[in-house]
Formats: sequence, structure tokens, C-alpha cells
Amino acid sequence: MALPMFLPGVVGSAPVWLRCCHDVDATYGRGEWVVLSGESGVGKNTLAKCVHQRRNPTGRLHTLDAAAVPESGWPADLRRDLLEDPVDALVIRHVDRLRKGALTALVEVLREVRAAGRQPPWVAVTLTEGAGAAPDLTDLIAFFPRTIEVPPLRRHPEDMGELIPLFLSKLSQGGQLRCSSPAVHLLMRATWSGNVTELYHVLKQVAQHRRTGLIRPSDLPTEYRTVTGRQLNRLESIERDAIVDSLDDAGGNKVRAAQLLGMSRATLYRKIHDYGIVTPDR
Repeated sequence: MALPMFLPGVVGSAPVWLRCCHDVDATYGRGEWVVLSGESGVGKNTLAKCVHQRRNPTGRLHTLDAAAVPESGWPADLRRDLLEDPVDALVIRHVDRLRKGALTALVEVLREVRAAGRQPPWVAVTLTEGAGAAPDLTDLIAFFPRTIEVPPLRRHPEDMGELIPLFLSKLSQGGQLRCSSPAVHLLMRATWSGNVTELYHVLKQVAQHRRTGLIRPSDLPTEYRTVTGRQLNRLESIERDAIVDSLDDAGGNKVRAAQLLGMSRATLYRKIHDYGIVTPDR
């Protein structure tokens, strides 16, 4: 099992996450260019920046977003950061979104860097999981001897116990907002297709309504207050949300919630079970 390590601005102690951190850190130590692959929101860019900060806290790091490459200036930016006034580290995000001309320019500049005969900056590129196999990226990926998969949040949900306090300390300005154990449990059961970025935005949404104190399950957005493992269709989602809202309006009283919904108590109990709805705890 990988040993814990300190990366400024990053938390997590699950073995799969620590292994990834160690692997990225090792590429920096060797000056080895690396591809960081993974789902949207897993923290590829953050991980690269934090490894640089750990290894070279006073060094210069630039980030270029290939998803927002301008019509002109892209080759000049690359040449400046890699050849003319080289930075210590360069992170190029979303390289799988580059148009053909911009991709060709990137490959040509990297070829110049390799031919320059001097120690180049550490370069990390990020791409969506699976995109590295695309034929258009073959020439680019050839410059990078290592591809590291950054794991999705659902593969290390135990790290939410560290991520949630970290995010809440930023959102509540001094740790005035905490998350209850039942609420943490619910968040750990979510699928998190948007990964760490999605978690941050959910907590930001909660913090806009509850700025201090303890976050309870009833404070979470509706879709995070269920523990069902199946994907709901649109009509089921609407019905689930209506049940959750009625339970909130009734203060958790199921008889009153059933009356508000115009359904029998037995039907309400069945649907609460089917949808995995966690009833209000107040």
C-alpha cells in the first residue's frame, strides 16, 4: 500500500488515490513528461499543480487550456513557455479537444523542445479517459512515456471524509460549517459522475443556504438524499423530488406528506423505500 504523502492543497488517504499521487510525483522527480487521464472533475489539473508546488514551490508553472485555444497565438504561447522563456512546469489541459491545426502546432513545438538538447520543463497534459487511443493523438502521446489514470471519486469514496471538511472550510470562511455523519453517509453513496468538482458545487449550493452549523440530510439537494443504486427515469425523478419536498413541508410527518401528495400512506411508504429516500431528521 502506498504511504501517505503531503501534497499542498490535496487531501485523501485511500490507497488508490495515494498510489496515483505517488506516481505523478515520481514523474516530476525524473523530469518525465506525463499524460493524466481520467473522467471530468477528478482533479487532474489540481494534482499536477500540487505536485509541482511540492517539488518546486518557488518555480514557475503555467497552465494552457486546449479547450479554449484562440485562433492565433497558440504556437507562440507554446514556444514562449517551452523554448524562449521556459517555465519550470507546463500543464496543458484537455489536449483531446484540440483542433487539427492546433494539435499539429503542439507536436511541432514539442519536437523542437526535444531537439534543443537541454533540460526541458516538466510537461503534463490532461485528457478524458479513453481519448488517448484516438488515432489523431498518436503523434502527441508518443512524446509522453507515461500515462497515469486519475481515479474517479466513486473508487475512493472514503476520501470524502477529508474532502468535505476541506471544501467547507473554503466555503464557510473559517470552518463554521460542518457536515453531519448521516449527511456524509448519503454523499458517499452518490454516484458522482462529475467527481470532485461536482462534490464542491453541491457543497457550495448547500453553503448558500446554511452558512454555519451542522449540515443535515435535509439540507442536501434532493438527488443526494436517496440511496437507491438504480438510475431513475425522468418521471421517477420528478415523483421522487415531489415526495422529498412534501416530506420537508410536512416536517417528516409521513401521514401529512401523503395527504399533501394525494396518495395513500401505504403507497408513500412503498415509494420512499423504492427511491431510497432518507426522511428529514428534524
